[in-house]
Amino acid sequence: MTRADGRKNLTCLTYCAMPYSGSGWPQSCVNILSEFSRHGIEPVVSLPRARIDRPANIGFDPCLRFPLSRLPWNTIKPFAERRLAQAFRSRLDRADPASTIAYLWPGTPPAIVEHARRRGIITVREMINCTMATAKPILDQAYRRAGLQPAHGITEEAAKAERTELSLYDYVFASNPCAEGSLIKAGIERSRILSASFGWEPARFSGEAVPRRNDTFRALFVGTACVRKGVPELIQAWVQSGVRGELLIVGDVEPCLADRVGDAAAHHAVRLVPFTANLTELYHSCDVFVFPTLEEGGPQVTLEAGGCGLPVITTPMGASRLVEHGRNGLLVAPGDVGELADALTLLASNAALRQRFAGQIAVDAQEFVYGRVSALRAQMLAGLMHASGVVRETEFAEIAQAR
Repeated sequence: MTRADGRKNLTCLTYCAMPYSGSGWPQSCVNILSEFSRHGIEPVVSLPRARIDRPANIGFDPCLRFPLSRLPWNTIKPFAERRLAQAFRSRLDRADPASTIAYLWPGTPPAIVEHARRRGIITVREMINCTMATAKPILDQAYRRAGLQPAHGITEEAAKAERTELSLYDYVFASNPCAEGSLIKAGIERSRILSASFGWEPARFSGEAVPRRNDTFRALFVGTACVRKGVPELIQAWVQSGVRGELLIVGDVEPCLADRVGDAAAHHAVRLVPFTANLTELYHSCDVFVFPTLEEGGPQVTLEAGGCGLPVITTPMGASRLVEHGRNGLLVAPGDVGELADALTLLASNAALRQRFAGQIAVDAQEFVYGRVSALRAQMLAGLMHASGVVRETEFAEIAQAR
């Protein structure tokens, strides 16, 4: 596409290996691209299929057409992956390397990255979590600490393959300092790591606020109730704290934890709530968000809770570049039941501190709304094109002025 002066916009060719259905990381991908066109970059997403209405300011290129697009995903996944890779490779062949960036999400075949590089197209990888090489020992230890056999599915072979893949990219987006550290440990030079974040959508939580209950302290956890997200430690800490109140665990339960989560629900004022996409009432009716995750990237639930004015207890992995210890919440060491219990006790017993944290984090979370996150990502990508010398100085000045 061209601007009014006849010159080309920058183009961001995005590889999304999963279907777009309005949830999960494909939705995060779309949210990140949402403001690109306003900042001189035309976003095009290549993906298997899109099952919901698509934003008009993003180009969508689904590789599956009706009736294949209606078949169960697990049935057609291998076929879809091949078709997607072929279609994206064709897009790369038609692209102008002087005005194109390849923005690649997990699941992109290494051959695609190599092909883009051979064509002279800048390649940027989105890092959702830490590297597998960092995550595996953390999770191995966590499962053993819980008396369970590791069930995280990360193998040494997969970790090695990821490290090889990451070495192919020109740049990698990292959503928190822990993810950045894991990339450096994997041999990625600091100059190739782009500090970024995910975001949250205020419009999803714009309904009428539900007054917080003053009679009972309520702590809230949202996400899969699994070993990786620190749920065994959360249950232990809740019991150890002796807090008089209620812990809500919202989400599906990892099968190996079903018995202990069920026991906590039966005996320790823990309430299980099935997964729901409508979290507004929960965020607005609880007192504290607690998310003692052991391995993450930039969890959106932390940003959403903060945006809804919930003080947050989390680990450095779960902070999402938002939570600052003693400013708008509390950070605890991952896996430390005692620290987590103390944090719960402190906020349960100190309404004034909760109120101070709540006011501050609601303000701080505005820096992470997706409109702002998207604009910053667009600026970063335009800057990469400028730094690589493929955008003329006058063109980059016009892009910068448009911001």
